[in-house]
Amino acid sequence: MRTVRTALLTTLAALTLASPAFAKSTKTRERTRIVGNSAVASWDYTDGNIGTTINVVVTYNDESYTATGPGQYAFVALNINRYEIDSGNVLITGNAYVDGPSNFSFAVDNDLGTATLHVRDAIFQDDNSFTFFNVNMDLTWTATGTKTTGVSNFNDKGPGYKYNSHFNGQFRDATATGSIFGTNCLGSSACAGANTQFSPVPSNSGQLQFNHFGENSLTTQSP
Repeated sequence: MRTVRTALLTTLAALTLASPAFAKSTKTRERTRIVGNSAVASWDYTDGNIGTTINVVVTYNDESYTATGPGQYAFVALNINRYEIDSGNVLITGNAYVDGPSNFSFAVDNDLGTATLHVRDAIFQDDNSFTFFNVNMDLTWTATGTKTTGVSNFNDKGPGYKYNSHFNGQFRDATATGSIFGTNCLGSSACAGANTQFSPVPSNSGQLQFNHFGENSLTTQSP
């Protein structure tokens, strides 16, 4: 009798291992959530024979990912180009980049009516003269238009895969004023002495943004 029971148990164990019906599938879920504010501004002006273009981008997000958990993603990007109008000779062209929420101050009101940015001692790399100088930024955005909203949803699925994402953004045109001040700017011919104010006029264009983005994916792997 014991021999029969042993044989039955052995057969059942073999069937369990061999049959996919007894094995469980593996499910992997990934989630992403990004909430934050951004501001952009552009200048394009002339002073005598000198033309200057400037672009500023600021982003400050609270982000959460399944793999890494919550965190913050923040940066300021500055681009300056200065040239002689009659000859097209480039005087300065380069960028400064500030990474990390503790390295600058950025505040936006809930209605996207105004925003402020303060940066100290950002390092600007002039690719034209292969020199570096520091930049201080004190800018204020003031809304010039009404707030608009953009919403989008996306869904996709296939064998063993499901994905959906949602975006809800608010946007408001604005003008930026204030100073983008180059200090110890001695190596570049585009600087008017050691200290140069690169944004003496209001920006030609600008925008304030609030962005809320989320996505979910579910992957099912069969045994």
